[in-house]
Amino acid sequence: MKNLVLTIFIIIVLFSSLFIFSGCKLEIETTDNSVTASVDGDTTEKVDNILDWIKERLSRLFNTDKEQN
Repeated sequence: MKNLVLTIFIIIVLFSSLFIFSGCKLEIETTDNSVTASVDGDTTEKVDNILDWIKERLSRLFNTDKEQN
């Protein structure tokens, strides 16, 4: 259980540092019953590029159905 909590905490820290160090703009608005979060276009592009990079690295590590056919 302790390892699970530590893993979740590390993931949260890594994703928050991704926004902090990349200069991303995150706007959060709260009302009585809801919370709204939005990012600017440049931030969306940066995050998409990072996610694509991660997908490429993972596809090198694991065999997928596309590669086997």
